[in-house]
Amino acid sequence: MSSSKQSGTKVVTQNREPWSEQKPYLTEGFQRAQSDMLNKPMQYYPNSMVVPFSGQTEQGLGQTEARALAGSPVLRNAQQNIADTAGGAYLGPNPYLQGAIDAASEGVTRNYQKAVSPGIDSLASASGRYGSGMQKSMHDDAQLNLANQLRDMSAGMTAQNYAQERANQMGASQMAPGLAQADYQDIQALLDVGKAREGQAGSELQDDAARYYHAQQAPRDALSDYMSMVAGGQFGGSTTSTEPIYSNTGMNLLGGGLGLASAAGSLFGARGPWSAGGMFGG
Repeated sequence: MSSSKQSGTKVVTQNREPWSEQKPYLTEGFQRAQSDMLNKPMQYYPNSMVVPFSGQTEQGLGQTEARALAGSPVLRNAQQNIADTAGGAYLGPNPYLQGAIDAASEGVTRNYQKAVSPGIDSLASASGRYGSGMQKSMHDDAQLNLANQLRDMSAGMTAQNYAQERANQMGASQMAPGLAQADYQDIQALLDVGKAREGQAGSELQDDAARYYHAQQAPRDALSDYMSMVAGGQFGGSTTSTEPIYSNTGMNLLGGGLGLASAAGSLFGARGPWSAGGMFGG
């Protein structure tokens, strides 16, 4: 039974050449790579990449800033009114309350003058007691009743006015925090204007920085592109590898025997040295 073992190594070199029709284009391509890529790095866009504020935006920012700094007169008035109401400034005499009481009392007084008093006189006259003490007593009672009505009406309207103002005072106290918080709307508006201007300035700074770093990086990128172009393609070259050599003892002996047989055939003819013709001349 034969066996094989490594008896040595051999070096095999394979050369790869570009296709002959391809070589002129490769030469021109390498030249263009140097002139168009290595010697001409990518240029940054020459103008600003930041869109400036429009005139309307600038005007709006300016007006917002002025409004934020000045505040709202309406808000100030509302705040003052709420502060006065919550502080009880309107709990004192109401300059309009007496006019309202007089207006309401006018109807009651007129009813007494036009209906109640004449009715008493008519009744006394019809009873034959006109000018009597009974007539006077009836008038006294009617006048007292009128006074009580006017007093109750005045007291009721005054109490109602006070209660309403107390309710207004409590409502103002609840509204006060919201109106105080409204001050920050102007502050926030001013902050928004500042942020808008800072954002614009930041965009312009970023654009300048991008131009600066592009100028530093462009030659390196150009060199990288150039090297990738001229070295990265499969345009030829060579590879070297080492391959083992194996030998087989049995196959070598067999090969040697076949070689001797072939030589003998050449010397003694087609039938070999052991044939009658070969040894004895046929």
